[in-house]
Amino acid sequence: MELQDKIDLYLSGCLVGKGAMSDEILDKLGDRVKETMRTQFNEGEREFRMSMSSIGKPLCLQQMQKAGAKKDLDPPNLKTKFAYGYLTEALVMAIMEAAGINVEEFQTEVEVDLGGEAPLHGTLDVVIDGKVYDIKSVSSTGYKTTYSHGKGFSKLVEDDPFGYLAQGYLYGAGRGLPFGGWIALNKETGEIAVLTTPHNGDEFEEAAIAEARRNVAALESDAPFKRCFSPVDDEYGSGKIKTGNQILHTRCSYCPYKHTCWGDKIEWKRRGSITQKNGKKVSINSYRWMFVNRDIF
Repeated sequence: MELQDKIDLYLSGCLVGKGAMSDEILDKLGDRVKETMRTQFNEGEREFRMSMSSIGKPLCLQQMQKAGAKKDLDPPNLKTKFAYGYLTEALVMAIMEAAGINVEEFQTEVEVDLGGEAPLHGTLDVVIDGKVYDIKSVSSTGYKTTYSHGKGFSKLVEDDPFGYLAQGYLYGAGRGLPFGGWIALNKETGEIAVLTTPHNGDEFEEAAIAEARRNVAALESDAPFKRCFSPVDDEYGSGKIKTGNQILHTRCSYCPYKHTCWGDKIEWKRRGSITQKNGKKVSINSYRWMFVNRDIF
């Protein structure tokens, strides 16, 4: 039986009283929750260091972080957001153990040599049936477009803003095991989906690790800063009608250093209005990080 089927079967059984968790599983869940809360709420922000969970992120972001650049003001919910992710891992682990899934390892520290001054370290989530899996809590949009019924693995290959490919493949390389994929929990609906890597995915693994190797070299050599993404044209609707505005690339919009990077060239503004092909004028009420001076490029 596939991993996804085992999870679904267990959760379905819970609805009719057939999914009891043992005291042993509940005790382990409690220990993991305590450790998460202790780590997230008793520790301040850590100094920059390269790791498997961050090395696949855009190089420019990591350069900003290493240089100690001024960040956007962290929202008050940042700690709870991070804690939620780790609590998700503990919950999914308890579900898998109760479902009888063969979880061979949990939170194993690994390292891999990428040619840097020191090995790159990381902590993999789980090993199941000889494969490494990474547990993620994701939004409903991410769940639908990537992890559930969307483009799946190819979507991450097209756009991987958080460096999940490099992270997963590096965990596998550090443990000497294949990377099996992701176990994603929709944090809005509670659904769980298993997204597996392709059986013939060597080229993706090689590409992800090669990019991580380049990032390590650039960060250690203090390579000149260069923005990874350019402004993009704002497009509206399925017809991709151009609004006439230029906006931040999606990856830049999530970056905590966007104001340091772009300064007063960007503003959070309403997208304005467009004229459709049928001549009807439509007002767009949503907002984007918009460039206010198009002569800067």
